Amino acid sequence: MSRGLRSGVSLLLVIGLVAMTGLEARAQTPKKGGVLKVAVLGDPPTLDSHWTTANFVEIITQHIYESLYTLDQNYQPIPVLAEALPAVSADGLTYTIKLRQGIRFHNGKEMTSDDVVASLKRWGGYAVQAKAMWASVEGVRAVDRSTVEIKLKEKSGIVLISLANANNFAAVYPKEIAEKYPTPAKVTEYIGTGPFKFVEWKPDVHIRMVRYDDYKPRAEAANGYGGRKVAYVDEIRWIPMPDVATRVASLESGEVDFADDLQAVAYDRIKDNPKLRPLIVRPYAWAMAVFNKKEGLMTNVKLRQAVQAAVDIEPNMRAAVGNPLFYRLDSGLAFTEQKAWHSKAGGDAYNQRNKDKAKKLLQEAGYKGEPIRFITTKEYEWMYNVALVTKQQLEEVGMTIDLQVVDWATLVQRRNNEKMYEIFTTGMTLVPDPTQHPYLRCDWPGWTCDEAITSRMDAIRKEPDPKKRMALWEEVHRVFYERVPVIRYGDLFGLRAMQAYVKGYNEKMAFPRFYNVWLDK
Repeated sequence: MSRGLRSGVSLLLVIGLVAMTGLEARAQTPKKGGVLKVAVLGDPPTLDSHWTTANFVEIITQHIYESLYTLDQNYQPIPVLAEALPAVSADGLTYTIKLRQGIRFHNGKEMTSDDVVASLKRWGGYAVQAKAMWASVEGVRAVDRSTVEIKLKEKSGIVLISLANANNFAAVYPKEIAEKYPTPAKVTEYIGTGPFKFVEWKPDVHIRMVRYDDYKPRAEAANGYGGRKVAYVDEIRWIPMPDVATRVASLESGEVDFADDLQAVAYDRIKDNPKLRPLIVRPYAWAMAVFNKKEGLMTNVKLRQAVQAAVDIEPNMRAAVGNPLFYRLDSGLAFTEQKAWHSKAGGDAYNQRNKDKAKKLLQEAGYKGEPIRFITTKEYEWMYNVALVTKQQLEEVGMTIDLQVVDWATLVQRRNNEKMYEIFTTGMTLVPDPTQHPYLRCDWPGWTCDEAITSRMDAIRKEPDPKKRMALWEEVHRVFYERVPVIRYGDLFGLRAMQAYVKGYNEKMAFPRFYNVWLDK
């Protein structure tokens, strides 16, 4: 090849590379416009973030409302409506929070400390995820128009993480809304400071929200659930599709742009479609069976220990999701990804698969073959599958299992009544602090009122030193596997999927957020 020809080829290659780089850059440049259609499993029970721990409510309302703090990429607190992290007094009893200026609610009203105080009082007096922190709160007040003070009765290690928790979060509402709807009433006027503004809710059809053009984003780069949040799409439309096959089909046909809560069996099919992108969600949840420890058979710890000894985790998880890409066996009560809190303490009692030990414990418990009511649901198919396999394993050691299959709403209703069951299935999603694990509390269904657990959990709540908190949390692990308040199965990984033209989505967080997302069609 002549020198001139080689030079010409080289020049063409350079031009081609420059052109390709330009195309890639344009492809990554956010675009405004379009309607993002999201297929979800149904309608939420409310859009009042103070009212429930349901993750689906968190996902939707985090686009409308904001809180003083939220979680970064490592699930640590960062400011949102607060200017910075709080100033804490030398005695650890006073938290002073400066608010950002010029923040406006969707109705045009400027946010002040009065709105924050009214919202915190409503949230703290009712929200499940506020209870541990609020037990230490003496009062909250507006110091001036842009400063809020939280006064404690005792030292606490969880003020900041509680205010930052994304689930059942401390959303700031206008003062008049927070006071108009005293709990347990649900807020029905959805006015926040977030990047999207509520428009309408047509049950079984959609929930619509549009870009809030007066939104004031933070200057910092996007980070986890916080940092700079920009609404690029004109509208988000949440479309309820209870049937998971319909959600997959709607994604494949292009009817929707994003589909949540899919089943692992759809993974290969989605992965092989060049127009789609599957998203494996790690961590997502861990499966559990919760014992009624308030009344009935399962108040007997020997009986609970017998169940723990009999259960073989691997077949349960294989039945739950099938594909080994979507489950993991682990004894820790925090996910392995939560490096600050993951522990294997007490884990020798996890996944024992010991039928002889289970039979011996049944004898010691004085069990006479009484029916054990085990409630589950097919709406979360993995729960039903786990219950089926557990039923078989327990019957093999001599237990009588009355498996009761109900819809999810009925299960939630029944689990609050101690006369209705012995065991129920559910899942435990990621929470950033040990004190936010509801199954370890006396006021949550199943009623873990065991002093050996509650005293240590109370000590974690009050202890500000991270090393001492971790030592106490490891003690909780050991007592957990001795007292068996619930059966800890394995970790479940979720499946979501989106069109390849959906850009900017943060794949590393547990739950979806659609600010900073755009459509590159």
